[in-house]
Amino acid sequence: MNTNFVTLKLLIALVITAVSHLTVAQNCITQLSDYEFILQSKQQGLLRYANEHHQPAFNYHASPPFSDYLHYSYQYIQQANPRAALPCPVFTQTYQQLVAQGSRTPTATISDIIAPFELVRPHSNKVALLVHGLTDSPFTFHDLAQVYYQQGYTVRTILLPGHGSAASALQTVGVAHWQQTLQYAINRALIDFEQVILGGYSTGAALIIDHLTTHTVSPKITALMLFSPGSEPHNKQGWMAKWLDFIPFVDWIDKDADVDFAKYESFPLHAAAAAHQAMSQISINKLNKRPALTIPLFSVLSDIDATIDTQATLKLLNTLHKNNAPQYKQLDTLVLYGNSAILPPQFAKDYRVINPQCNNKHCKRIRGISHIAIVNAPANPHYGRNAVYRNCGSFIGGEDKYKTCKTTVTPELGERTAAHLKQYPTLQRLTYNPFFTELTEQISIFIHNVEHAQGKQ
Repeated sequence: MNTNFVTLKLLIALVITAVSHLTVAQNCITQLSDYEFILQSKQQGLLRYANEHHQPAFNYHASPPFSDYLHYSYQYIQQANPRAALPCPVFTQTYQQLVAQGSRTPTATISDIIAPFELVRPHSNKVALLVHGLTDSPFTFHDLAQVYYQQGYTVRTILLPGHGSAASALQTVGVAHWQQTLQYAINRALIDFEQVILGGYSTGAALIIDHLTTHTVSPKITALMLFSPGSEPHNKQGWMAKWLDFIPFVDWIDKDADVDFAKYESFPLHAAAAAHQAMSQISINKLNKRPALTIPLFSVLSDIDATIDTQATLKLLNTLHKNNAPQYKQLDTLVLYGNSAILPPQFAKDYRVINPQCNNKHCKRIRGISHIAIVNAPANPHYGRNAVYRNCGSFIGGEDKYKTCKTTVTPELGERTAAHLKQYPTLQRLTYNPFFTELTEQISIFIHNVEHAQGKQ
């Protein structure tokens, strides 16, 4: 057979394959169910690397208006994210409100969905400033934003440096970059509003605790709310990441497909080292040497968190509570999913602990609440009960198990503990909170109690 003819056939086949993928992967949702594309992206790192971009540094020190920061962050995502312009019809209630207020377009792209936002509550002098975690994006707060908005708060989110583009961007940022962004956002909130609630998820929670215990806390800051707060990594070898990061060609802990447009799936060593440093800043030893944090505290966590050490988090919360002012101790609230027997004997007896129990068919088939599930509602169009996306990280082990997790009709759901993976080898990590409706009520009650207590002073 003619060699040129064979080569031509091969080229035609490659073109047909490429075109078919372009057709299937026409938006951010269709990519999530295209297993051939997922596998190709995982093996070749198609979405793992950020685009080159040339953007001047944002002048945080000048405290420019928050609208300038939002514009800057959006431009960064458009330049650095390899899928920034990809259509992404993920219309949460928060997104629809952003469209109505004129800060988003009705035809959403990935840039629109994951960019930091300000959900403006008209005539409000109150703001909830929410800080996402490592590898995440402000989309983390699309559901929780509604709770604060309904309580009369404008909601602001920020984009931690290294996020919003691709996982490789985390190889060039550190804790100092995150701290600088957080300090700007807090200072700007204090300029623009009379009451400020600070909320943090995972590493974002650790950054906020560190900030509040190393700075003079403004009386305008009325509450601290922590979701799956970062205390210590569940993997106790995390401290090694900063040393391994110096070894040439050893750059990644996990290489995944990165089809999740709202969160990186691949995980650089440098990011693990930075997260470990952020959490080490709020060790019990360091907190005991700082002024007590006197502020009402609301926290939510799971008993079997596979990312963060739950026992370390309980010790952290107990320390913050022990040193809290008497008028705020009675407000401190912990929502603990799972077995309340994990509470250590020395945990404060006057701490208000809520331990939700499963009472419907949906939660009975769930094998524990995961670290990443707490902030998302079951109705979330990307992470919810009926969503297309499945979290099946590379560490699940083996292509067959990975494929089963991604494609089986009825996957097992829960947190990826060693015990669960032994029993359910292709377990899909739970990405939504089956108790979310109850959580919104618990947050609302906490805010009401805080404002009532503030009114008495």
